[in-house]
Amino acid sequence: MTTTQQTDVRSGRAGSGRRIAIVALTCATAVWGWSYLATAWLLPEMKTPSLVAVRFLLAGLIMVAVRPRALGSLGRRHTLAGLGLALFLASGTLLQVEGQHFIPASQSGFLVSLFVVLTPLVSRILFRTKVTKGVWAGVVAATAGLAVISFNGVALSLGSWLTLAAALSYSVQVALLSEYSTPDKVYGLATLQILGTGVIAACWAVPAGIDLPDTAAGWGWLSYSTLLATLGMYGVQTWAQSRVSAAGAAVVLACEPLFVAVFSLLTGASLAGRTITGGMLVLVAMYLVVAADRPAPPPFADPLALPEPRTALRHEEPQDAPGPRQP
Repeated sequence: MTTTQQTDVRSGRAGSGRRIAIVALTCATAVWGWSYLATAWLLPEMKTPSLVAVRFLLAGLIMVAVRPRALGSLGRRHTLAGLGLALFLASGTLLQVEGQHFIPASQSGFLVSLFVVLTPLVSRILFRTKVTKGVWAGVVAATAGLAVISFNGVALSLGSWLTLAAALSYSVQVALLSEYSTPDKVYGLATLQILGTGVIAACWAVPAGIDLPDTAAGWGWLSYSTLLATLGMYGVQTWAQSRVSAAGAAVVLACEPLFVAVFSLLTGASLAGRTITGGMLVLVAMYLVVAADRPAPPPFADPLALPEPRTALRHEEPQDAPGPRQP
């Protein structure tokens, strides 16, 4: 097989793996969309700080119990990255929740969705990551779709600034994850991120006291939020972003409000025309990302690329070399 053919095979496998990662990340947004309904059912029994702290702490402790050596195998570089991921994920969650005390849910949803635009900018500033025109088109389409779905006017207030800070925190978390997540560090990095977020949230929740569910149904929804929406899907996100750029991941994550709207149909809600229109724009954005999100050219190695086979150099003797001297 020639070098060109080997490169084509590796590029094809990398592209296939990237598409699988995008599908997996889309499934994660669907699970998180459903978790909004789980949260709505849990909030009468648990305060928001308690819910965030308990679900992340339990998920992180379970992951440590399953693979206790995963954290120790991260190394200094990935340990610092995991702590940074936990800091920005927890900050984004807590700032968003705090901001919702001052502004309507629709305004909060739009302001948080601005992380789609902020992520490629943050990635560019922090890591000099280049974003293709196709991915930028996806970012613009996703932002337009989210604006159509949730924008009802924005009045700058304390809640608005807190929510914008949450969007910035989410964008840094997504950028860091695409930069530092590698296939061999996925489990440890996801564990440290989840456990660290739980610890930070617990520090916020402890002064007011940590609540637990009072009913069997509440424990059922807490189990769903802990095992699937937190342990499972943040693991999926960590794995997927070892193969997808930060900007591309941000566009896919923009599907979450769309899934929230679709699942709300099960509670008797109806889909407004603007939700359908905005959803179509988000789907267009995803198509643009799938079509345009390509691996970086050399010298940056693709995580899925096969290593070059090591073959011994063959030193062929010249055909006209003289034979051994005869006595």
